[in-house]
Amino acid sequence: MTSTSLANQTIAVFGASSGIGLAVARGARALGARVIAIGRDRARLAAAAGAHTLEIAACDIADEAQVAALLRDIGTLNHVVVTAGGVVGASPLTALDFDAARDAIATKLHGSLLVAKHAAPRLAPGGSIGFTTGVLGRKITANTVVKTVINAGLEAAVRQLARELAPLRVYGVSPGPVDTANWGPLSADDRRARAAKLASTLPVGFMASADDTAQAYLFAMQARALTGTIIDLDSGAQVGG
Repeated sequence: MTSTSLANQTIAVFGASSGIGLAVARGARALGARVIAIGRDRARLAAAAGAHTLEIAACDIADEAQVAALLRDIGTLNHVVVTAGGVVGASPLTALDFDAARDAIATKLHGSLLVAKHAAPRLAPGGSIGFTTGVLGRKITANTVVKTVINAGLEAAVRQLARELAPLRVYGVSPGPVDTANWGPLSADDRRARAAKLASTLPVGFMASADDTAQAYLFAMQARALTGTIIDLDSGAQVGG
Protein backbone atom coordinates (compact mmCIF):
# COMPACT_ATOMS: atom_id res chain seq x y z
CA MET A 1 0.00 0.00 0.00
CA THR A 2 1.39 3.41 -0.97
CA SER A 3 -1.60 5.56 -0.08
CA THR A 4 -4.38 5.74 2.47
CA SER A 5 -8.09 6.36 2.04
CA LEU A 6 -9.76 9.43 3.46
CA ALA A 7 -12.87 7.45 4.44
CA ASN A 8 -13.80 7.97 8.09
CA GLN A 9 -10.90 10.36 8.66
CA THR A 10 -11.31 13.80 10.24
CA ILE A 11 -10.07 16.76 8.21
CA ALA A 12 -10.08 20.46 9.10
CA VAL A 13 -9.92 22.94 6.22
CA PHE A 14 -9.15 26.57 7.05
CA GLY A 15 -10.34 29.02 4.41
CA ALA A 16 -13.25 26.85 3.31
CA SER A 17 -15.84 29.56 2.68
CA SER A 18 -15.07 29.63 -1.04
CA GLY A 19 -12.60 28.83 -3.77
CA ILE A 20 -9.88 26.24 -3.28
CA GLY A 21 -10.67 25.62 0.39
CA LEU A 22 -14.31 24.87 -0.30
CA ALA A 23 -13.34 22.58 -3.18
CA VAL A 24 -10.92 20.68 -0.90
CA ALA A 25 -13.61 20.35 1.78
CA ARG A 26 -16.20 19.08 -0.68
CA GLY A 27 -13.73 16.73 -2.34
CA ALA A 28 -12.65 15.20 0.97
CA ARG A 29 -16.27 14.79 2.04
CA ALA A 30 -17.03 13.01 -1.24
CA LEU A 31 -14.23 10.56 -0.37
CA GLY A 32 -15.91 9.72 2.91
CA ALA A 33 -14.10 12.00 5.35
CA ARG A 34 -15.62 13.92 8.21
CA VAL A 35 -14.83 17.51 7.23
CA ILE A 36 -14.84 20.67 9.34
CA ALA A 37 -15.01 23.71 7.05
CA ILE A 38 -13.52 26.75 8.80
CA GLY A 39 -13.67 30.44 7.98
CA ARG A 40 -14.27 33.83 9.56
CA ASP A 41 -17.93 34.21 8.60
CA ARG A 42 -20.30 31.52 9.87
CA ALA A 43 -23.20 32.61 7.65
CA ARG A 44 -21.01 32.48 4.54
CA LEU A 45 -19.72 29.06 5.58
CA ALA A 46 -23.25 27.75 6.07
CA ALA A 47 -24.28 28.95 2.62
CA ALA A 48 -21.18 27.42 1.02
CA ALA A 49 -21.54 24.08 2.82
CA GLY A 50 -24.97 23.61 1.25
CA ALA A 51 -25.96 19.98 0.87
CA HIS A 52 -22.44 18.63 1.26
CA THR A 53 -22.86 17.69 4.95
CA LEU A 54 -19.84 19.67 6.00
CA GLU A 55 -19.47 20.68 9.61
CA ILE A 56 -18.68 24.37 9.95
CA ALA A 57 -16.77 26.46 12.48
CA ALA A 58 -16.02 30.18 12.60
CA CYS A 59 -12.45 31.21 13.40
CA ASP A 60 -10.09 34.10 12.64
CA ILE A 61 -6.93 32.30 11.58
CA ALA A 62 -4.79 35.29 12.61
CA ASP A 63 -6.02 35.05 16.23
CA GLU A 64 -4.03 32.43 18.11
CA ALA A 65 -6.53 32.10 20.94
CA GLN A 66 -9.32 31.32 18.48
CA VAL A 67 -7.20 28.82 16.53
CA ALA A 68 -6.07 27.05 19.69
CA ALA A 69 -9.60 26.85 21.12
CA LEU A 70 -11.11 25.54 17.89
CA LEU A 71 -8.54 22.81 17.39
CA ARG A 72 -8.84 21.81 21.04
CA ASP A 73 -12.60 21.47 20.60
CA ILE A 74 -12.27 19.40 17.42
CA GLY A 75 -9.94 16.95 19.08
CA THR A 76 -7.99 14.32 17.18
CA LEU A 77 -7.44 15.07 13.49
CA ASN A 78 -6.04 13.11 10.59
CA HIS A 79 -5.29 16.04 8.31
CA VAL A 80 -5.42 19.83 8.34
CA VAL A 81 -5.33 22.04 5.26
CA VAL A 82 -4.83 25.81 5.20
CA THR A 83 -6.00 27.74 2.15
CA ALA A 84 -6.91 31.02 3.91
CA GLY A 85 -5.23 34.13 2.57
CA GLY A 86 -5.58 37.87 2.82
CA VAL A 87 -6.20 40.07 -0.19
CA VAL A 88 -3.23 42.21 -1.18
CA GLY A 89 -2.94 44.00 -4.48
CA ALA A 90 0.10 44.55 -6.64
CA SER A 91 2.20 47.50 -5.53
CA PRO A 92 5.76 48.73 -5.92
CA LEU A 93 7.66 48.80 -2.64
CA THR A 94 7.84 52.60 -2.71
CA ALA A 95 4.03 52.83 -2.60
CA LEU A 96 3.35 49.76 -0.44
CA ASP A 97 0.57 49.99 2.14
CA PHE A 98 2.31 48.34 5.07
CA ASP A 99 -0.89 48.03 7.09
CA ALA A 100 -2.40 45.94 4.29
CA ALA A 101 0.85 43.99 4.00
CA ARG A 102 0.85 43.21 7.72
CA ASP A 103 -2.76 42.01 7.52
CA ALA A 104 -1.95 39.73 4.57
CA ILE A 105 1.11 38.31 6.33
CA ALA A 106 -0.84 37.79 9.56
CA THR A 107 -3.55 35.87 7.72
CA LYS A 108 -1.61 33.64 5.35
CA LEU A 109 1.90 33.27 6.77
CA HIS A 110 1.36 33.68 10.50
CA GLY A 111 -2.06 32.04 10.30
CA SER A 112 -0.68 28.93 8.61
CA LEU A 113 2.01 28.62 11.27
CA LEU A 114 -0.53 29.09 14.06
CA VAL A 115 -2.64 26.28 12.65
CA ALA A 116 0.42 24.02 12.38
CA LYS A 117 1.46 24.85 15.96
CA HIS A 118 -1.88 23.90 17.47
CA ALA A 119 -2.83 21.10 15.07
CA ALA A 120 0.42 19.14 15.30
CA PRO A 121 -0.20 17.80 18.85
CA ARG A 122 -3.69 16.67 17.80
CA LEU A 123 -2.82 14.88 14.57
CA ALA A 124 -3.10 11.10 14.53
CA PRO A 125 -0.15 8.98 13.31
CA GLY A 126 0.18 9.36 9.56
CA GLY A 127 -1.43 12.80 9.72
CA SER A 128 -0.54 15.74 7.51
CA ILE A 129 -0.47 19.53 7.44
CA GLY A 130 -1.04 21.18 4.06
CA PHE A 131 -0.08 24.79 3.33
CA THR A 132 -1.02 26.85 0.28
CA THR A 133 1.83 28.78 -1.31
CA GLY A 134 1.68 30.19 -4.84
CA VAL A 135 3.61 30.58 -8.04
CA LEU A 136 4.82 34.05 -6.99
CA GLY A 137 6.96 32.42 -4.32
CA ARG A 138 9.47 31.53 -7.03
CA LYS A 139 8.41 33.27 -10.24
CA ILE A 140 9.68 36.82 -9.96
CA THR A 141 7.02 39.33 -10.96
CA ALA A 142 7.20 43.09 -10.53
CA ASN A 143 5.21 44.74 -7.72
CA THR A 144 4.38 41.52 -5.85
CA VAL A 145 6.90 41.61 -3.00
CA VAL A 146 4.31 40.86 -0.29
CA LYS A 147 2.93 37.75 -2.01
CA THR A 148 6.48 36.66 -2.85
CA VAL A 149 7.61 36.95 0.78
CA ILE A 150 4.54 35.12 2.10
CA ASN A 151 4.72 32.25 -0.38
CA ALA A 152 8.49 31.85 -0.20
CA GLY A 153 8.27 31.86 3.59
CA LEU A 154 5.64 29.12 3.57
CA GLU A 155 7.71 27.00 1.19
CA ALA A 156 10.68 27.28 3.54
CA ALA A 157 8.40 26.38 6.46
CA VAL A 158 7.20 23.24 4.65
CA ARG A 159 10.75 21.93 4.36
CA GLN A 160 11.72 22.85 7.91
CA LEU A 161 8.57 21.58 9.58
CA ALA A 162 8.61 18.31 7.66
CA ARG A 163 11.82 17.56 9.55
CA GLU A 164 10.82 19.13 12.87
CA LEU A 165 7.36 17.55 13.10
CA ALA A 166 8.26 14.14 11.62
CA PRO A 167 6.78 11.57 11.37
CA LEU A 168 3.83 13.90 10.75
CA ARG A 169 3.84 14.99 7.11
CA VAL A 170 4.00 18.60 5.95
CA TYR A 171 3.53 19.67 2.33
CA GLY A 172 2.55 22.69 0.27
CA VAL A 173 0.48 23.20 -2.84
CA SER A 174 1.51 26.00 -5.18
CA PRO A 175 -1.36 27.03 -7.48
CA GLY A 176 -1.02 29.30 -10.46
CA PRO A 177 -3.97 31.39 -11.67
CA VAL A 178 -7.20 29.81 -10.42
CA ASP A 179 -10.69 30.75 -11.58
CA THR A 180 -12.27 31.80 -8.28
CA ALA A 181 -14.19 34.78 -6.92
CA ASN A 182 -10.97 36.00 -5.28
CA TRP A 183 -10.18 37.87 -8.48
CA GLY A 184 -12.65 40.46 -7.23
CA PRO A 185 -16.03 41.74 -8.45
CA LEU A 186 -16.04 41.23 -12.20
CA SER A 187 -18.86 40.97 -14.69
CA ALA A 188 -19.32 37.62 -16.41
CA ASP A 189 -17.82 39.05 -19.61
CA ASP A 190 -14.82 40.54 -17.79
CA ARG A 191 -14.28 37.27 -15.97
CA ARG A 192 -14.27 35.30 -19.21
CA ALA A 193 -11.93 37.84 -20.82
CA ARG A 194 -9.48 37.63 -17.93
CA ALA A 195 -9.59 33.83 -17.95
CA ALA A 196 -8.94 33.77 -21.70
CA LYS A 197 -6.03 36.20 -21.38
CA LEU A 198 -4.41 34.15 -18.63
CA ALA A 199 -5.10 30.89 -20.46
CA SER A 200 -3.13 32.15 -23.45
CA THR A 201 0.00 32.38 -21.26
CA LEU A 202 -0.31 28.88 -19.78
CA PRO A 203 1.04 25.68 -21.39
CA VAL A 204 -2.15 23.75 -20.58
CA GLY A 205 -4.22 26.39 -22.40
CA PHE A 206 -6.73 27.07 -19.61
CA MET A 207 -6.99 28.60 -16.16
CA ALA A 208 -7.49 25.93 -13.51
CA SER A 209 -10.71 25.71 -11.52
CA ALA A 210 -10.85 25.37 -7.75
CA ASP A 211 -11.80 21.71 -8.22
CA ASP A 212 -8.76 21.16 -10.46
CA THR A 213 -6.53 22.61 -7.76
CA ALA A 214 -8.16 20.69 -4.92
CA GLN A 215 -6.94 17.45 -6.49
CA ALA A 216 -3.41 18.21 -5.30
CA TYR A 217 -4.47 18.39 -1.65
CA LEU A 218 -6.61 15.27 -1.91
CA PHE A 219 -3.67 13.39 -3.40
CA ALA A 220 -1.23 14.70 -0.79
CA MET A 221 -3.43 13.69 2.13
CA GLN A 222 -3.58 10.13 0.78
CA ALA A 223 0.07 9.81 -0.29
CA ARG A 224 1.67 8.56 2.91
CA ALA A 225 5.26 8.95 1.62
CA LEU A 226 4.84 12.59 0.59
CA THR A 227 6.38 15.21 2.88
CA GLY A 228 8.68 18.23 2.79
CA THR A 229 7.79 19.13 -0.78
CA ILE A 230 5.72 21.56 -2.83
CA ILE A 231 3.24 20.31 -5.40
CA ASP A 232 3.27 22.75 -8.33
CA LEU A 233 -0.27 22.47 -9.65
CA ASP A 234 0.01 25.74 -11.54
CA SER A 235 -1.09 24.94 -15.12
CA GLY A 236 2.57 25.32 -16.12
CA ALA A 237 2.75 28.97 -15.01
CA GLN A 238 6.41 28.71 -14.04
CA VAL A 239 7.41 27.63 -17.51
CA GLY A 240 4.81 29.64 -19.40
CA GLY A 241 5.28 32.97 -21.09
